Amino acid sequence: MAGPVEESVLEGELTCPVCLDLFSDPHLLACGHNLCLACVRGLRRRAERGRFRCPECRESLRCGGPLQKNYRLANIAEDYRRRGRPCRQAPPPPPVHCDYCSPGAAAPAVKTCLQCEVSMCAEHVRPHLERPAFREHPLTEPLGDVRERKCAAHDEAYRYYCLDQRVFVCNACTIEGQHAGHTIKTLKNTMKDLKESLQVQGQRLSRKVSRTERFLQQRADAERDSQRFVEGAEQHLRVVGEQLQVQLGGFLSALRECVRAHSGAGPGAELQLSFSRITEDRAHLQQAQTSLQALLQENDPFHFLQEYHSTEKKVRKALKRPLFSPGSLCLETEALAEIMEAKLEEFQTEFRLQITELIQTVCVDNNGEEEEEEGREEEVEEEDEDESSESDDDEDGDHDDEDDEIRSEGDEEDDHSESADDLYNPEEEEEEEDVSSD
Repeated sequence: MAGPVEESVLEGELTCPVCLDLFSDPHLLACGHNLCLACVRGLRRRAERGRFRCPECRESLRCGGPLQKNYRLANIAEDYRRRGRPCRQAPPPPPVHCDYCSPGAAAPAVKTCLQCEVSMCAEHVRPHLERPAFREHPLTEPLGDVRERKCAAHDEAYRYYCLDQRVFVCNACTIEGQHAGHTIKTLKNTMKDLKESLQVQGQRLSRKVSRTERFLQQRADAERDSQRFVEGAEQHLRVVGEQLQVQLGGFLSALRECVRAHSGAGPGAELQLSFSRITEDRAHLQQAQTSLQALLQENDPFHFLQEYHSTEKKVRKALKRPLFSPGSLCLETEALAEIMEAKLEEFQTEFRLQITELIQTVCVDNNGEEEEEEGREEEVEEEDEDESSESDDDEDGDHDDEDDEIRSEGDEEDDHSESADDLYNPEEEEEEEDVSSD
């Protein structure tokens, strides 16, 4: 793992010399140094006579010179930015030693007296804690430089806070300084008011955090319900699909049976009878034809004359016998079409009923449950808004009572009090932070 020194060197190499931030879309200049593309464009806009100087080597470069993106450096900087910069811990403050102890063996200080301007260890601070003469001396945590807590104009310790200009002031500033006539409060009371205001803000913040957590839970529940809805709908669709496939097969089988039954009840029987009659006629003719051919092939006159009369009689009989002539047969397709259309209407009616029931099960019932849940959520939100408005009214009333108490504190505050909400304004602090960041 890279040490702090190596991390510092790496961050320095990946820092743009113009914006002093990690490289963003670095481009290579003609002199060999790298700058962010936005920084190069800024230098070109401020250039004179079409030339600008490299901030690293001060070499003069043409504004129209070629620029090449340094992809390797860009990838390294992006990876370093993604991993996060190492946290630089501030060095610990130097230890504060007791001013009463000998220089060679000074014990660490535990308190600093702002009036005596000395830091004391646990042994030497005891008189400030026990003797009545030091009761009015303000004690604070050990300070390395007491001048941080003293007014530079009057060389007195800060004891008050100017609410108008939001600065620390001393006693002289409230009387003859530039803060005369301003709204002044003691540091202790100012801290008390600010803490109360922060507590109010904290309560509001807690309520908002609770609402966001509830919203997240609701979104998670909605996502789970949506997944359950999809799975249920797919299950219903599978069941209905299987049923429709069975019904479609039955419907086609019914149509097939209708066709067969219709053909067998009417023209089918006539065709069978005609087929048997024609077959019988063909058998008689073939028998007579066979006898005739056998007689024609006879060479013996005696046998020829002997068989001639019987064969000639058989042939004459076959020729005189009338042949069966089948008439034109056609299927009655109109009746069959009516039957098939009736079957189709039954199938369509059953299909429509099943699909309507599926839609009712999948969509309408779930929609009713969702509307009930949304109604309950709206009721909860309305209750939260009512509670928030009531709490705001209560807080305003509490602040009014606190302001009345602060106004009656005495001569120290001189009837120049201000409500905690006016003293602590989060929006103004956010604006100050935005200005400082810009």
